[in-house]
Amino acid sequence: MLAVVALCLLAGCGSGDSAPAEPSGPSGVALPDDFPTDQIPLIGGAVLSAGGSADEGWNLTVQGPADTTAALDTAVKTLTDGGFKEVQRTTDGGNQVVVVTGLKAGKTYTVEVGSVSGAAGGPNSVFYQVSAS
Repeated sequence: MLAVVALCLLAGCGSGDSAPAEPSGPSGVALPDDFPTDQIPLIGGAVLSAGGSADEGWNLTVQGPADTTAALDTAVKTLTDGGFKEVQRTTDGGNQVVVVTGLKAGKTYTVEVGSVSGAAGGPNSVFYQVSAS
């Protein structure tokens, strides 16, 4: 799982299949139209890549603010402060993945948020894999 997630981050994760919504900020790309922005709190920063849909799940890479020293920890705290519960944490060779779940608007969301050492987006970039059931 970690290798697949690492490859996704390095490849940019965006499928480009969804029509763009409003841009997320300077140099950012749009989130997919059906991304559950009200249910999934993201770390602040520019969205570097975004793709997926409600049917297949969403994937994004976000470049955290330059003054963030631990973007992954900040991203996880943002999710847990938003009502999610951490269920798993994995570290392998500098790559880290944290899995959180939460019940929002009648759906159970599972979010894998992680960081990859040497990622193209730099040390403050984090990736998200989001699914709903």
